[in-house]
This record gives sequence, C-alpha cells and structure tokens, in this order.
Amino acid sequence: MSRKNSSSSSSSSSGAGGGKKEKPLSVSAMLASMDGPAPNARPSKAASKPKPSKQPASSYVDDIDLPPSDEEEDEADVAAITAKPKSSRATVDLNALAPSDKDSKKKDKRESMAAAAAEAAKREALRDDRDAFSVVIGARVPGSAGAVDGDAADGNIKDIVLENFSVSARGKELLKSASLRISHGRRYGLVGPNGMGKSTLLKLLAWRQVPVPKNIDVLLVEQEIVGDDRSATEAVVAANEELTALRAEQVKLEASDDPDDNEKLAEIYEKLNLCDSDAARARAAKILAGLGFDQAMQARSTKSFSGGWRMRISLARALFMQPTLLLLDEPTNHLDLRAVLWLEQYLCSQWKKTLIVVSHDRDFLNTVCNDIIHLHDKSLHVYRGNFDDFESGYEQKRKEMNKKFEVYEKQMKAARKTGSKAAQDKVKGQALSKAHKEVAKGKGKGKNVANDDDSVKPADLPQKWLDYKVEFHFPEPTLLTPPLLQLIDVGFSYPGRPDFKLSDVDVGIDMGTRVAIVGPNGAGKSTLLNLLAGDLTPGDGEARRSQKLRIGRYSQHFVDLLTMEENAVQYLLRLHPDQEGMSKAEAVRAKLGKFGLPGHNHLTPIVKLSGGQKARVVFTSISMSHPHILLLDEPTNHLDMQSIDALADALDEFTGGVVLVSHDSRLISRVCDDEQKSQIWVVEDGTVNKYDGSFEDYKDELMAEIKKEVEE
Repeated sequence: MSRKNSSSSSSSSSGAGGGKKEKPLSVSAMLASMDGPAPNARPSKAASKPKPSKQPASSYVDDIDLPPSDEEEDEADVAAITAKPKSSRATVDLNALAPSDKDSKKKDKRESMAAAAAEAAKREALRDDRDAFSVVIGARVPGSAGAVDGDAADGNIKDIVLENFSVSARGKELLKSASLRISHGRRYGLVGPNGMGKSTLLKLLAWRQVPVPKNIDVLLVEQEIVGDDRSATEAVVAANEELTALRAEQVKLEASDDPDDNEKLAEIYEKLNLCDSDAARARAAKILAGLGFDQAMQARSTKSFSGGWRMRISLARALFMQPTLLLLDEPTNHLDLRAVLWLEQYLCSQWKKTLIVVSHDRDFLNTVCNDIIHLHDKSLHVYRGNFDDFESGYEQKRKEMNKKFEVYEKQMKAARKTGSKAAQDKVKGQALSKAHKEVAKGKGKGKNVANDDDSVKPADLPQKWLDYKVEFHFPEPTLLTPPLLQLIDVGFSYPGRPDFKLSDVDVGIDMGTRVAIVGPNGAGKSTLLNLLAGDLTPGDGEARRSQKLRIGRYSQHFVDLLTMEENAVQYLLRLHPDQEGMSKAEAVRAKLGKFGLPGHNHLTPIVKLSGGQKARVVFTSISMSHPHILLLDEPTNHLDMQSIDALADALDEFTGGVVLVSHDSRLISRVCDDEQKSQIWVVEDGTVNKYDGSFEDYKDELMAEIKKEVEE
C-alpha cells in the first residue's frame, strides 16, 4: 500500500514506461536509466535497455539538465534496482570484461562520430535559434544598409550602450523601445518572470545582434562541453586557444633539427611567458576544485562525465578565460551547495570584469551582484544594489505607479460622468504632461535606465502594475501515528561499485519534521532519498514505514518521465481519476492554475511545455496525491523566484514531513528555520550524521573553508 501511494504521488511510472505492463517496475529504476553511464563502471546491457524510452533531443529539452546532486549515484541506481530480479546477470554486466584493442578502436570511432553528430546538431539548433529572433534598433535592423553597429565603434570603449531597441521571438514581442547601459566592471543580475526574454537578451549580446563594441569579447555559458578524451584540466586550459597554439608550436620546434628554428623557438618561449603558461594548469585545477572536481576527477576524460558535470567544465573554462563580458544563465542549477558558495566567493573577490547573470537564487544575487536589471512590461529597469535593494526599490516604485493610476482613474471616472469628451481629453492631457515632466526630470538626475544616454522611453498614461503572482498549496495530510519512516542501522552498496558504500545510517521522519540533506556530490544524497522512498532495498539493517504512509516525491527525473504525448489535464486525470465536482477536467484545471500553469497550457501537449511548466504539472500531481511526507530533490530548478517563494510558503504551512536536497540556501533556510523541528543531515565519508547546529552554522563553516581556498 505504501509503495503504491509513493509511486503515484511523484509522477507515475506508467507515464514513462509506455504502458500498464511496465507498472511493476520501480519509478527510480526508470528515472535512473535515463542518466549516462556510471563514471567508474562500464555500462551494462541491463542498464542500457530502458534508453529507447527516452525522448529524442528537441527544443523542449534543450535547456533541461539533470539535477546536480549526486548524479553519479543516480546512474548506479539503475544497476542496483534492475539487478533485484536477476542479480547474478547484473553483476556480470557491471563487471564486463575488458574489450579487445579492435573493439576499443571501434568504440572510440563510434563515440567520435556521435560527438561530431551531436556538435553538428547543436550548431544547427543554434543557427535556427538566431533566425527566430527579430531585433530593431530605433528605426533600423542591425546589419541593414546604413546601420552602424557595435563592430564599428571606438576600440577603447568598455561600456555597452543599447538605445531604443525592440526584440521579438517568433512573432512574440519581448522588448519594446528598451534602453540599457552595461558599465564595465559591474556585476549585474538579470531578473524577471520566466519566458519574458531574459535568456534571449543574453543570447543577443553573445551573438552581437545588438551593438557591442568590437574590442569587448563576450562569452555565454549555456551548453555543456562536448565530451572527448581530454582530461577535465586539459579541456579547461584548451579554452585559451592562443596558449594551446603556442604550446603546439613549441613541441614542433623543439623536435626540429633545423638551426634556423632556434630563433623562432625563443620567440615562442617569450610569448608563453607572457601568457603565464606555467601557472595556467594550476589556475585551471584550482577553479575545477572549487566547482567540486577532486584530483582524480580532474584527470578523467570529459566524455566520462554526465551532462551536469560537463556543464561545470564549461563554467570552469569561462572563468579561466576571463572574458570582458561574462554571461551566465542559471549557473547554480548545475552546482551543489558548496560549489554555489565557492562561485559566489570567487566572483566577488576575483572577478574584475563585467558580469551579467540570470539566476533564481536570491542569496546568490544578493552576494554577487551590485546592480539588478529588471525585465518588466517589455522594458529594462536598472536598480543600484543587490537583490534586496532591488525588491525595496521595486515595491516603492510599484506603489507610486499604482497610486498615480488610482488618481488618474478617479479623475477619468468623474470626467466620463459629465459626458464631455473635452473634459476627458483634458484629464488625459494633464496626465501625459505630468508624465513627460517626470521622465525629463528623471533623465536630468541620472535615474533613467540608460543613465547618461540621450534615449528616453516616451511617457505614457498612468497604468496599473500587474504583478505576476503564483501560489502553491499542499493539502493537510491525515494524521498518522509515529514513527512514519525510519532507517535503522542501514547499510547499502551498489553491485560492482566497491568505491561507494553507506553504513550505519540511523535516521527517521515524522509529521512536522524538516530535514535538509547536505554533503559533497557523489557522497550518497540521492541514494539516501531512494532508500527513504523504498526504491532501494538496504543491504544491512531495516527500513520501517507506516502502512498508510503516502510519499510525494519530486526530482528532475520525474519531470523527464512525464507522458509527453498527453496534455496536463489528461495526464493528471489518468493518475488521479477520483475528482469531485460536475466536471473532473475543470477540477484538475483549477488545481493546475493554483500551481501557476497558465490556462492556455492546460490542454497543450506536455512535450511542448517548458521545463518550469512541466515542473508545475509534477507539483500538482504531488498535491493531488495527499502526501504525508515530501521528498524534494533540487525542486527550484526551472522555477522562477515567485514560484520558489510560493513553494517555500507552501512548505512552511505543510504539517507533514519535508526532506530537502537543494543548492538554494535561502530555500533551505526557510524550510529549516525552526531549530526545534529541523535537522541537517550531512552525508559524507560513507555515512549520515546529524549536524549539531543550524543550517546557518553549517553554511558559515563552509564559507570559512571556501574563503581560505579562494584566497590561497
């Protein structure tokens, strides 16, 4: 009974398995089978069989990555879970015999061809993306006859000034007559609701479809590095193409017997010295270590890493290269808590150039950014200070704008009662005149978005600011007699993985319990969640669950397992057919609306929904299952700030138990703010220990360690 409810409350194994026959298979088995091969083991045939059910690469998964917490454990779960019926066969597969030289060459050739095909597909997708955007600057299109773009600008300019530009994507207007000044050396946070154009603006800057001075090199980190035989460290150092070319020339000249090459070799040595060649590898290793790569991982080939880890390598390459303008799109989605804190410290203390980052992590924006760019109502507004300063300034501005609108509406209402068009025109004229004066005054004081620019967005009549709001709610669970869930002296290891083992795990969860699971990647956080959910069976000890316990489970894997051909209403009705009211479909749509999925997306095939929209479908399903305990693995990925705040509020009012793995320290602080009922479980060194202190204490300890590393 408990297992059945646990499965339905997450996201239904039947939705991913492709039919009722697959229902007995564990959800975790299917979700784990979608990962790449385990880093330290050759993938078995048993583990690779479910892969055909994985959706083909297309636009709806382009920006989706697996959650960063314990990715390698998830890959090992395939072997552990699928090995249950035929353990001996699985063990043989996991310890496959070493291939012959001929097989190895064939394998390398296949992998090389696959990597080349993947790279070609990415280039093709990127080309199509560029064609989808339309940019108009003033009354011209960049690149048109008579246009003077950033490439023709003064080579000494370090600021980027965008004046009166509009952007559309496939006919949808994202920015209208917007202006922006990007000042050299500032660290900007770009915020606003999902789907409004934040990522688009980063791409346009990287593609130079808006004016960017030719001397400013721009780097956007948006895709993981293509895996090959190079080590992680070599891949990072290779990002410096000049240094790579010089070293290749050095090897060539040193092997030459021609005396005339000695002079050329001396020049190469001098250039290498100017590039600080000797320190390059050490600097690359230091950056990789900060992002979670130990020495053994730094020496591993990039093709052995999963997508999330290769994304970290891409980020390391960008930090190593130090471009004049660095653009980061949701960088914390691919990091664990410690790596996020390291990146915060590194950017604050080491980054002296310009940065624009899109992030939903409030603490990250507060720590890193000294300016906030707010995309609102198709315009760009710059606020000085960090995210907290922005919120304060935005709220004040919102109140002022709504107050002006109320005054204007009151005057217009009175004018309409007179029946005089002249009276109404007079009110409009006075309002427009006042708006023009305020715009001119703001420009004179340097308060305009573009500060010193001559471009000023035309004044308009007062309008009400319609803020985007969303609310999450989980229903009140029925009371169960404790203990609800316990792991007693549990031990667990994966077949064929002698490097990994959990021992002496003794933890429990009851109604009202709040737990944050922390620890380095690969230590066992996801394995612990699978043991709690019942998707893994302990090798030692005992797992006890209340007979009536229902578990609601969220992870990116469950989002990926949604039935793509169904729409959200069909999917939820199939999982939860017992709905009250005259219309079951309308009841489901009401629930989807509460979790922030727009009405026009309710009947859209799930395959066409964004990552954030799919996440809302999964959260709705969890709510409809009436869980007693929530197990949440990186729930903030693909959620905007308003949705994360709504999730935090919902968890705060939820009276059941909550177990959370997250890189978002603010969400952890919200969930674990009551020290009496909160626990911090630290997974490291093969066991789980309860931290003696609050989450803030744990975070302070990490920060002290990280500061020493960065400053060394």
